[in-house]
Amino acid sequence: MHYTYINSIWAILGLLAALIVAGCSSQDGTEPTVACGTTATVRFCLGKTTMCPTEHTNLELADGTRVRPRGKVWDAYLPRQVDGQVLSVGFILAQATPNDDPAFRHVTLSCLEAKAEEGN
Repeated sequence: MHYTYINSIWAILGLLAALIVAGCSSQDGTEPTVACGTTATVRFCLGKTTMCPTEHTNLELADGTRVRPRGKVWDAYLPRQVDGQVLSVGFILAQATPNDDPAFRHVTLSCLEAKAEEGN
């Protein structure tokens, strides 16, 4: 009886380990793709300091909601961002971290396209 109990414990531990490994290996680092379809305007922080374009840029959605973007797509866009530029973006809500500002929703961009300026 003691032998069966120990084998059962090892079987359960083995199953748990397999589930943990399977869960980790299934996360391949790719982000879900969301089509560009949400209009957003680039907004630098009000102080217009030298850190604004890299650390405090927000996107203002059409309904006035401001979100703080992150992710590879956003990082690639950062060097050429312009305050007031209108973009078409696709995003998913990012999981908040302890350091996040609670006033902003953080999003991970999956798509970003600059909209053509009207009148050109």
